[in-house]
Amino acid sequence: MRNIPYYKIAITLIFSLFSLGSWAQTGGEKNGAEQGSVLRFDSENWDFGSIKEDGGSVKHSFTFKNQSEKPVVILDVTTGCGCTTPTYSRKPVMPQASGQIEVEFDPVGRPGKFVKGVVVYTSAQEKPFQLTISGDVVPRPKTMEELYPFDMGQGVRLSANFHAFAYVNHGKSVKQTIAWINNSSKDLTFELKAKERSGFFSHNAPKVMRAGQKGEFTIGYTLPAKSTTYGSLSDVYSVVVQGVESRALFSSHAIAVDNFDAQTEDMSVPCGEFTKKFIKFGDVKSGEKVKDSSIEVENVGEKPLIIRAVELQSKHAKCSLKPGDRIEKGAKLRVTFEFDSADCDYGIWVDRVKIITNDPTRPMQTLRLTAIVVEK
Repeated sequence: MRNIPYYKIAITLIFSLFSLGSWAQTGGEKNGAEQGSVLRFDSENWDFGSIKEDGGSVKHSFTFKNQSEKPVVILDVTTGCGCTTPTYSRKPVMPQASGQIEVEFDPVGRPGKFVKGVVVYTSAQEKPFQLTISGDVVPRPKTMEELYPFDMGQGVRLSANFHAFAYVNHGKSVKQTIAWINNSSKDLTFELKAKERSGFFSHNAPKVMRAGQKGEFTIGYTLPAKSTTYGSLSDVYSVVVQGVESRALFSSHAIAVDNFDAQTEDMSVPCGEFTKKFIKFGDVKSGEKVKDSSIEVENVGEKPLIIRAVELQSKHAKCSLKPGDRIEKGAKLRVTFEFDSADCDYGIWVDRVKIITNDPTRPMQTLRLTAIVVEK
């Protein structure tokens, strides 16, 4: 049997005690202020104005009057957010008497403008009343640790120690700003020492951070227009402050893809579709090699689809796709994956394959491979 909301059951019980006369007076389908013949709220909307995020919760009481000839019960009051809490009585509000619904809003962690709905279910009718609270939360001042959460040692802190740029196109640059602060009482030397380099990453971090000062430096990638590099760009740096290497690293990541500017107004583009994105090799005996050829890639676009890069995370997997493979308009290419369980730990094995193409809508697609390595 279908579950019936408890407030609808309550409505039925109350209607058995009171006549349906008040329901007829409401017009049944009207909403909010239009239902003044039953409940009349002083206001259905309340604006708290500007409130401080750290100033504590704020409250407002919506006052209403039962203008019908029958008692009315507030059955339920709901909100769409845990930050908004209603308080009300379920005692019948007698004819011509008044009642209140108090709504409390907690601004912590919710800076900026807000509008919250409050839905009131009553015995007067099935369609609920709609109330609204709104306001503008003034953000609280953040602590130094919140603004610069990454401790590089000796008083130097950064706003971030990692950034993923998503795509960077050939012939273009991407940039991001990193904020820093020297919270110590002396000038400190600062250096980003390369541990892993793509050759396309740059930064302008200061060599000296002055005592008590704060500032910003820029990181980014630039790909030459004629570059033949595609796929993952990864850069990892150790952070050296006053000659001491920090335990924390600084890293950055991006995916190198084609420049698609010339195709923005041209609908004749390649479009790669994989028949599935998940391959399950199932149980594989330790030391065994297995293959799967159940995936096809089809070019449903208007121009040739070109495979730019194929990246596997694990040495245990191989893919038949290779950079330079070309799939003509309307053609399909079957893809074979191979899994070699030699030297794999027993249990679940997972790999992800990144395939970068010249498809402007989805330059990178990711396939997932899984297996369960068992004893021979």
